[in-house]
Amino acid sequence: MEIIPSHALTQAQLDDIWVLTDAYIDTVRSTFEAKLRELPELALFRTTSGALVGMTSFEAYRVHHARRRRTVIFTSSVVIDERYRGQVILARLGARIFMREKRRHPFTPVDWLFDTFSYKSYLLLPRNFTEYWPRRDCATPPEVAAYIDALARDRYGEAWQPTRGIVARSGTKRLKPHTAPIDSRMLADPDIRFYDSLNPGHRDGDMLVCLCPLTPPNWLALARGVVVRWRLQRLQRRP
Repeated sequence: MEIIPSHALTQAQLDDIWVLTDAYIDTVRSTFEAKLRELPELALFRTTSGALVGMTSFEAYRVHHARRRRTVIFTSSVVIDERYRGQVILARLGARIFMREKRRHPFTPVDWLFDTFSYKSYLLLPRNFTEYWPRRDCATPPEVAAYIDALARDRYGEAWQPTRGIVARSGTKRLKPHTAPIDSRMLADPDIRFYDSLNPGHRDGDMLVCLCPLTPPNWLALARGVVVRWRLQRLQRRP
């Protein structure tokens, strides 16, 4: 994992990023690269041979809401090679940024904010954490909804639709049909069905805004899940 300033991207790095992105996302290269530079940092994930298999742009910043300071880690433009999904790539990045921000502001709570037009990104929440929003088993509390609304209004402006929790499609980016399709069989999964009901326009680029507080219980839940998956993988590899 390499974290670099977005303004320092080299042409070779941009070429690698585009090859990875073009495999999954329907967009124009110049538009996508301009979007990358809107956030100050990028994380690049490579194999030992140097092949780029994952990337995301991100920003960590402080906000003042409801008379309290908070740190927000916002991630965007996440692309992971499908062969490397499920290997806690984003969790490694999250832990690294979390620790960096805690060193700077040790007593400030930290939240993870992101938007997604893929059910696969949304599933990171119910599959790994105990507290996150939105969720199918209970309504978002009014104070949390107000916090999400404040963050989203500041970031998305008129594209933010607070009653739906959606960022309206820009028309410049959407997933390619093979990337994260949802068929009738998959709707048997309650979390996928919930995502599809909240964001029926995901196929055309509408994005659901999600918030996850990075609290000790959530980190513990994530760690437990990683251990369980690691043990299952070891059992599957046994002859």
